Amino acid sequence: MVDDEQLDRDAVSRILRRAAELADADGKPDPIATVEVGALIAAAGEVGISPEVMHRSIAIERLGPPPARSVGDRLLGPAIVSADDEMAVVAETALRQLDEWLVDGHHLRRDRLRAGQGEWSKRSGVMGATMRAVRATTGEGQLGDVSQITATARDVADGSCVVRISADRTMNRKHAVIGGAAVGTIGVTGAAIAAVVASPVAILVSPVALIIGVGVASTSRGRARRTERELQRLLEAVHQGVGPTRLSLDVARRVTGRARAAAHQR
Repeated sequence: MVDDEQLDRDAVSRILRRAAELADADGKPDPIATVEVGALIAAAGEVGISPEVMHRSIAIERLGPPPARSVGDRLLGPAIVSADDEMAVVAETALRQLDEWLVDGHHLRRDRLRAGQGEWSKRSGVMGATMRAVRATTGEGQLGDVSQITATARDVADGSCVVRISADRTMNRKHAVIGGAAVGTIGVTGAAIAAVVASPVAILVSPVALIIGVGVASTSRGRARRTERELQRLLEAVHQGVGPTRLSLDVARRVTGRARAAAHQR
């Protein structure tokens, strides 16, 4: 924790409001000019807000703003699904445990893991598809098809941390729309299909594809809810210190070999 860090007026206002809520305090402080973190904590103490609550509120602020919403989110579910949690470990440990789950439990590819942030993406190729298929038979690994997952962790002064993990569904959502348009608009001009691809909302306002569009929107919203639940389950597993069950590499190789053999026989 760097207590001499400068915070702008909006951040101070948000932190104080959130800290007051965490402490079950009433009232909202007036916006003030930038102040040092240490001074802010001391000032909050003068009005009865404990340093522990302030440190938690500041750590949450450092996660950054939640994902922005758009009009299409109401129709197809959020493009970015996220979940937050507090962990009884430091940020580095929390990210390392998340990485273990995402790489070994959901078979994503690690793209970046440092400085309190991590990025993972969908693994391509035969091995990636095979591992996801094998894992799916157990009912686990449900995040393996997400295009990209990011996580941010910030330390709290008491040795704990706050974590935000987000799943980018932009491509998954677009594929759902394209698939629904392809099924429901056979015989429709290429221009109409292109309009659907360019704007997901178009699938719901096109008279030809209205029924299919409603079904696609409902399915996409359902997938967004399932993704959010999986993120929450993942955070809970890390919170409880539970690790993923690793699949045997030998099993994956045998399954992959059989898949390739079957493909050659066709």
